[in-house]
Amino acid sequence: MAKIRENEPLPPHTKLSYDECYAKLILEKFFPNKYENLQLSDKPDLRDLKHNIGIEVTSAIPKEEQEALNLAAMIPYVDEQAQERRRRRLKKMGYRYMKYGMAHPPESYMYDGDFNDVNIKDTPCKRFLEAYEEKIRKLNSGNYAELEKYDLYVYSEEVIDSWMIPKLIQAVSSINVGEKKYRYIYFVTLCEILVFDTEHDECAGIDIADGRKLDGLGEKARKIVEAGEKR
Repeated sequence: MAKIRENEPLPPHTKLSYDECYAKLILEKFFPNKYENLQLSDKPDLRDLKHNIGIEVTSAIPKEEQEALNLAAMIPYVDEQAQERRRRRLKKMGYRYMKYGMAHPPESYMYDGDFNDVNIKDTPCKRFLEAYEEKIRKLNSGNYAELEKYDLYVYSEEVIDSWMIPKLIQAVSSINVGEKKYRYIYFVTLCEILVFDTEHDECAGIDIADGRKLDGLGEKARKIVEAGEKR
């Protein structure tokens, strides 16, 4: 059983996934007419038993960045020697830890003003599309429960510009091939939740007020994880 300390970040390995608990709460809050009492499961990660829908949960944040965020989050809670080790590791990875935040390695995307010629995979959307491609492959691997429908939830920390949306719709449609497909895809960005309706090749945005509409859900997700450790 993972040891969870009050007022400290969750340990990396818990019985229940924090990300899946958080996704469950977001989907139930913003889409109450689609999902009811989502159950934590596996392959897919969430299930709506009443409607026979499965939802896979994934992240568009690269593994190295996730590692850096986890290292930085624990620095205030470890001794000086461990803090220094973490700072050295972050520096080696290209990050710089500071008292009030962490500087990320520079990353730039060049646009000449004519967005029509931009490849969507040469934008911040590339990580979302890579995560999506991987989940389509796994969905059709034969290892998932047989359900009526499948949806996909992808978390990110990107800001997506409006001109990218039509290109994303095209990319999503071209990727969503195979015997099994994702019906709805939820791309959670810093400012909104982009909902792709793959049957009609449409996308709608749900404003989350720079994350303010998600306030309180993180604490609730943590409580679910904590309760899971006590079982």
